[in-house]
Amino acid sequence: MKFRTTFLILLVLTFSRTWAISTNINKEYLYTLLTEDYGILSDNDLAAYTWGKSPRSFDGKWSGSHNYWQCFPRDKISVTLEDLGHSSEDVGWKDTLANLTITVYATPNVIHEYSMNDLYLTSIYEKHFNLWHKIMKGEKYVCLAGNFVDIEKKTEDGKTKEIYGWIFDKIKTKKGCDSYIIDACYRTYEQLLQEEKGYKE
Repeated sequence: MKFRTTFLILLVLTFSRTWAISTNINKEYLYTLLTEDYGILSDNDLAAYTWGKSPRSFDGKWSGSHNYWQCFPRDKISVTLEDLGHSSEDVGWKDTLANLTITVYATPNVIHEYSMNDLYLTSIYEKHFNLWHKIMKGEKYVCLAGNFVDIEKKTEDGKTKEIYGWIFDKIKTKKGCDSYIIDACYRTYEQLLQEEKGYKE
């Protein structure tokens, strides 16, 4: 019971600051935003994660296809590109595989890790790495979107840290946006419907 109470308190402290969102954002989409947005996100950014889905507030459980936005100070964010040194038949042995991870040190005891959905070519992830560095350079805040996976608890030197695991979907600052799916940053609902229609045909 004590663990559950502590966990719920952490959720409230970490994800309940939606009162400071930009005035241009439709309140209908607020459940897709877990922090302040610092004037970075648009109505479409939030609405995109509601299309074809029933509303689901963040509850600390695996979120499946539901994505959520969070925004953090730039100086709390670290990006790591890891060349794994080996290739795979899945990519035709064209290049070594790599992993790309965004780590957010929200508080000394709360960490968010955004990982790519799959390992992929180092040359491709390097392009994402360089673009992210470019759009974050000189910015005060960065917004990240992804679907929630789980919470891992680690104890070091008698202190317990909670690591929130996410699958990366988008990154956005006032300078620009990048997404795991090509051109997904600025897709409208009408464009999504056209794409889905094309797949069915």
